[in-house]
Amino acid sequence: MKPILIIKAGTTLPELKATVGDFDDWIVTGTGMTRSSFIVTSVFENVPLPQPDYISAVIISGSHSNVTENLPWMKQANRWLLKAAHKNIPVLGICFGHQIIARTFGGIVDYNPAGWELGLVPIKQKNKIKPDPLFSVLPHNFNAFVSHKQSVIKLPQGAEVLASSEKEAVQAFRIQQNIWGIQFHPEFTTSITKTYLDFHRAELLAEGENPPARLTAHSQKEWGPVVLKQFVKIVENS
Repeated sequence: MKPILIIKAGTTLPELKATVGDFDDWIVTGTGMTRSSFIVTSVFENVPLPQPDYISAVIISGSHSNVTENLPWMKQANRWLLKAAHKNIPVLGICFGHQIIARTFGGIVDYNPAGWELGLVPIKQKNKIKPDPLFSVLPHNFNAFVSHKQSVIKLPQGAEVLASSEKEAVQAFRIQQNIWGIQFHPEFTTSITKTYLDFHRAELLAEGENPPARLTAHSQKEWGPVVLKQFVKIVENS
């Protein structure tokens, strides 16, 4: 199989990077594959992306940047995604990646009017009768880690909503049969999420939130790696 491209759209908090690695490391770990199965391109550092012909699939990471900044490297990613779509390459966008896919294909991204979503939240699949291939391995209701202020406010034409949560109408969507966006973080773990909650503790308290409650209010079974492994299976069978 050709390598899977990870489009790295940013870097994590310094303390996390020093102890448990960066966004791309977490994605690789979650898939259960070896590092040699991936190409990582730091597009946020203006590194050119490889031609779609040389890869089997792409995973777009999260970022501390916002899609609405519309920076030059984001425009580069937009153009590349349109080329990849013409090649029918499986694509999985995570958080920022989810949002940039939506924007690339004509959707609208902006600050979520329901507010900041950070912690562990219950998510519900939308289609009970015909499960999506990526989500078929998950229960209808599952929990996932989230960390975002911006959201997909309007989906591209023809996109299908796959899952939602209390504050987020579009936790996941699919375009065509092989392009997925997921607002939640399948690469996060409990400890990673706790570090983000600690980092934003003062801000959360100022908003009247209880940071520990953001992580302990729900069952903490970690479904993220299940999603990443399923994406790899879809790629292998495509």
